[in-house]
Amino acid sequence: MIPTHREDIDWLRAIAVLAVTGFHFEAPGIFGGFVGVDIFFVISGYLITGIITAEIATGRFSFARFYERRVRRLLPALYGMVALTAVPASWDMLSSERAAFFRAVAAVVTFTSNVFFWQQSGYFDHAAVEKPLLHTWSLAVEEQFYLVLPVVVWAALRIAHGRLALPLTLALLAAGSFVLGLVLMRNGASAAAFFLSPPRAWEFLLGSLVAASSLPQPRPGVAQRSARALGLVLMAVPILSLRPGPGFPGVNALAPCLGAALFLWSGTGVANVPRSRLSPLNVAAFFGRISYSLYLWHWPLFAFARFAKPGLVLDGWERAALFVVTVAVAALSWRLVEQPFRNRQLVATPCAAFGLAAAASLLLLAGSAVGVLRASAVSDADRAAQQLDAYNDYDMKPVYRYGTCFTTPDGRVPEDCLRPVAGKTNVLLWGDSFAAHYYHGLEAQLDPDMVNIMQASQPTCMPTFSAETQGVAACRAFAGQMRDTLAQMRPDLVVMSADWLEDARPPRFAGMVRDLEQTLQRLNEAGIAVVLLGPSLQFRARLPSMLARARLRGVTPDPAAFVRSDIFALDAAMQAALPTTKGFSYVSILSAVCQDGACPLTAGEVPLSFDHAHLTAEGSVHVMAKVAPLILPRVTPLSSRQDADDRAHQAGGEGARDD
Repeated sequence: MIPTHREDIDWLRAIAVLAVTGFHFEAPGIFGGFVGVDIFFVISGYLITGIITAEIATGRFSFARFYERRVRRLLPALYGMVALTAVPASWDMLSSERAAFFRAVAAVVTFTSNVFFWQQSGYFDHAAVEKPLLHTWSLAVEEQFYLVLPVVVWAALRIAHGRLALPLTLALLAAGSFVLGLVLMRNGASAAAFFLSPPRAWEFLLGSLVAASSLPQPRPGVAQRSARALGLVLMAVPILSLRPGPGFPGVNALAPCLGAALFLWSGTGVANVPRSRLSPLNVAAFFGRISYSLYLWHWPLFAFARFAKPGLVLDGWERAALFVVTVAVAALSWRLVEQPFRNRQLVATPCAAFGLAAAASLLLLAGSAVGVLRASAVSDADRAAQQLDAYNDYDMKPVYRYGTCFTTPDGRVPEDCLRPVAGKTNVLLWGDSFAAHYYHGLEAQLDPDMVNIMQASQPTCMPTFSAETQGVAACRAFAGQMRDTLAQMRPDLVVMSADWLEDARPPRFAGMVRDLEQTLQRLNEAGIAVVLLGPSLQFRARLPSMLARARLRGVTPDPAAFVRSDIFALDAAMQAALPTTKGFSYVSILSAVCQDGACPLTAGEVPLSFDHAHLTAEGSVHVMAKVAPLILPRVTPLSSRQDADDRAHQAGGEGARDD
């Protein structure tokens, strides 16, 4: 039963909305802020179930009144955001994006945006930041839940008798929903488990169980504070540490949801306390009160702010300033839109509320149809930008030899990828995807009659023998296979490459260097020459998207605004830290490819990479045309290295280092 307003629920709302906003605004340390949505789901289930059961108990429940309150609570602010967002969407997006935007408007109005975005792509997908209405998926899930929950609660209380009828019903439904989510994820349908209502219902029902189970109130004092503290910890750990990916929701959603449920239970029966206006808890309560409007506005403002930047990336101070603007917009939305409709200052009667909602829905649907039709007119700038944007869906599998020499289920590559050829110089390309993306270009540069290229690459797996340092089971298996293979096989050259920027992420740089040194020593002791390719060229966002935005605006792309600056510092640090031993060469990709600090963005008319760093086929050929001459002198047995060393210095210039 939820008889009065509870300030602690505003605090919980603040935690949820600030977690989501921090995650989307890329605040430091908020790696798993997306779980704020799950916290919102628990709060919604708790509040709605408490209100329904309280009204049924007193004989005041009415389906019409319940849905009128939902209409007043959700639609005015939502529809206002959608209508205003349509203004910049009409001129600041590609024609294909505008068409998708206005189709999303129709999905929002019909409470099906979760299904719409599920059919398009995953929430964490690359295109997420180019969909200003993507965040409305969670509102559709809530709206669908609100259509079903009142009927379930009413039926359980009316048909079944006994104090445990409703809690048992809710518990069985929650268990079924949770199991459904696990089954979907196990069968490769993580996106369905993320977006659809049935596998998400258990989160709402967890809150419903707290409201309906008549649990005893926590004892004031140590017990109550301990329960609250535990709830905060259960939410804080995933907010600060969980990483986005296909392993969510499922088991990974349990901690934040249980934490929210425990927090709600710990506040049962606790009276509100008067506080000063500047009290931290009052500030938290303010964010809780505006949380709905803050959630509505934060994502479209962030999306369009990114579109205004040539590199599609906001700097730290820009994100901070945008957060302040977003809070101001949310506060205005709460004061001028949410409150008047909820307090009946505007549209006082139920008939007027439903009538206005229907009229606004029809108007938005009509606007959606017009927007889709107008988006069918494609300008020359649009057409050129779309050709670039199409590379966001680039098929890298044949170029990277996906499923064979790159990305296998158990981490071990087939023997065909590691088979030397007698009478040829055998070169082994070893590493993660940043090794695989060089294969095509290297193959184009080397004479197949003279050189045999072997490939061993697995996603996220650093090319070292130190299996115990690999955090992924597939990487441990991969490291073990390479240790065994190179103990038996003697390639003429091993070329190592990886996402060094990720592997060296603080505080891992020293450990990365140590692992590489140990592996290099073992290879050199076995008489195997090694070339290590330095950090790959990396961009601040997806390169095709950045190039498409520049083309749409008629702006000449600026490499300095597109390329990540930290790769140059890492390149210098790696050159300084790695050993200066015979049999080992460090080749700087950046020195070879970027002339006078100006790095290439395209290979002809094709983007150099199809995402933030991974090369297209044309990009691989372009890069290896610069880098292969620095590797070619190494394609000799270690016993014949002295002459090759001299040639490398002449060919490589500042792009290669061989001490």
